[in-house]
Amino acid sequence: MALGLALGAKIAELLLVKRIASAVFVIAIYALTIATFWGAGVHTITVYPYKDSYSWESVPYANNGGSRNFEITSYNRPPNNMRGWMAFNLSTLPQDVLVFAAKLSLRIWHKTTVDQRLGTGDATGRVYGVYRLTQPWGEYNVTWANQPAYTQEDHATAMVPSGQGGFEGPLLWMEWDLTEIVRDWLSGAPNHGILVKDMQENASTLYSTQFFTHDRLDENHFPRLLVTYVTPTSAAVLIAVLALETVFIFGLWRRNVSRGK
Repeated sequence: MALGLALGAKIAELLLVKRIASAVFVIAIYALTIATFWGAGVHTITVYPYKDSYSWESVPYANNGGSRNFEITSYNRPPNNMRGWMAFNLSTLPQDVLVFAAKLSLRIWHKTTVDQRLGTGDATGRVYGVYRLTQPWGEYNVTWANQPAYTQEDHATAMVPSGQGGFEGPLLWMEWDLTEIVRDWLSGAPNHGILVKDMQENASTLYSTQFFTHDRLDENHFPRLLVTYVTPTSAAVLIAVLALETVFIFGLWRRNVSRGK
């Protein structure tokens, strides 16, 4: 009896090991395929803006096209709120691509800190929203008074990070997930660019963050949109390979089951 129980336990153990080995084999095949596809079929391009500008509420007809900085402010007194606009040309993307991710990165020049004499507060943690514009605008004529309309649909938010940047300071970036906005553009929504603004404007304390623009001579300072995508052909190849692997694995499983009988 004891020998039979021991033998049964050993067989069960061997079967478990075999199942684990089979599962590892299947996972390894799929993982290798996806890793190979990701390395060869997935691409990321960096797009710099072709225009950007900002304006402030207290001087509603002022334009700042060509400025090296791009300022976002929340304050209920002059200079009041400040908003910025930016546009990217996505014509370099192949037709009908499938976008996995799109990330907007703005390099921070300077942000306010706590200073009771100036009435400023630390901008760290402020939430800035990015919105898809629905009207055209010009870099050298956009103002607070004539700013383009925008939509709340698929807008993105991010918090101002800690630390200070600067011209020669550390590389400090603020980033937003613009995947849905880019997909909207590629699906037919007019690409007029984006609006950046504080989610809670008219604060009683002045909070402000300045970013570098594309007018800065060094590309290391430029705003950028990183788009990760795959072409329909590459996606079709991946699906076909995974389907063939699934058929192959299912065939092995059926053969093993038949042998088990």
